[in-house]
Amino acid sequence: MPITELEMIGRVALAALLGAILGTEREIQQKTAGLRTHTLVATGSAVFAVAGVALAAGSSVADPTRVASQIVTGIGFIGAGGMIRSGLTITGITTAATLWFSAAIGVAAGFGYYLLAPASLAIALLSMIGFAPVRKYMRRGVVQPLQIEYHAGHGTLTPLFETLNAVGATVGRISMIETGGTRRMTCEIVGLGHEAMEDIVASLRAREEVIKVVPPPPKH
Repeated sequence: MPITELEMIGRVALAALLGAILGTEREIQQKTAGLRTHTLVATGSAVFAVAGVALAAGSSVADPTRVASQIVTGIGFIGAGGMIRSGLTITGITTAATLWFSAAIGVAAGFGYYLLAPASLAIALLSMIGFAPVRKYMRRGVVQPLQIEYHAGHGTLTPLFETLNAVGATVGRISMIETGGTRRMTCEIVGLGHEAMEDIVASLRAREEVIKVVPPPPKH
């Protein structure tokens, strides 16, 4: 049975609402893709899905699921645009995932899954908001020493601190010794995973002004 235009509008409106809710969380976190982007992604995906359903209703060969597969492919380009280099690492992976999820919600709403779409949004919000304090709790006891020796005047520490701020880690005890234009900083990094620390150490060692980096002892 063909769907009416009024029902099409309702599905698109539902997708826009759910996308806006998801985008609000990203907006509060001051991410690159926020309220408008997530709303547009969900709404656009729903329009494509609704159009596919409407066309399939009047044809025996049309397959609306092919529309969904093209949306999944296309949203990858938008998600990649949300990932940027911040300091020594890449950030925006979660935002890219929420854009992809926003498209999925839009498709679900466009296909008429009125319960699945909001239920999926609730699960996503639970994982994004509810898991944040759990993540901090799990990492609260992780303290890793780090020593960097480098030539002063090259902004060596700026990307380090930007990276730590982006991932929610902090610098504990810190000491600085300078001798003849060479600095040696010793500090403790709190709340940073071991793999992320390895990436930071590798990035620091790649800088020309860095003389030596003494990383934390290997984890057994």
